[in-house]
Amino acid sequence: MQADVWNILDTCAFFTQIHPTGKLATVTNIDEEIINRQSKQYYTNLKSKGLKIIEPSEKSLEFVSKKATETGDYDVLSSIDLKILALGYELKGNVISDDFAIQNVSLHMQLEIIGCNGNKIKEIRKWKYKCSACNKITSKKETKCSFCGSKDIFRIKAK
Repeated sequence: MQADVWNILDTCAFFTQIHPTGKLATVTNIDEEIINRQSKQYYTNLKSKGLKIIEPSEKSLEFVSKKATETGDYDVLSSIDLKILALGYELKGNVISDDFAIQNVSLHMQLEIIGCNGNKIKEIRKWKYKCSACNKITSKKETKCSFCGSKDIFRIKAK
């Protein structure tokens, strides 16, 4: 791994304290997801050692939102997750995350992914949504089925 490449840290990097060395960045407001004292202290320590806190551009966020919609992951990504992806896209960096949806969209955008626990997905998945009552399948998540009205909708792997 090149030393001049940015490593964009998701929350798992602060929980596990496992990530590559080199140029480190994360997004504004990630500290809202860091819940335990040890992880908060690690975050503070990394900031004092040069961790950059960067807000991605609206243009990058729009691009990432489009890509996440294409894979069917948009509805399961938080605003912080979308920022992580947008920053990875902007800085052409490695995305450090254990989150499946973040990894899936990263692969879709051809970004390098590194799992905090050493695991990473190997294939891009596309998702659709299926009503458990009538089996209607849609590409966009709905709060209730537009055909039968059931609220029991779940994600399925698209073929």
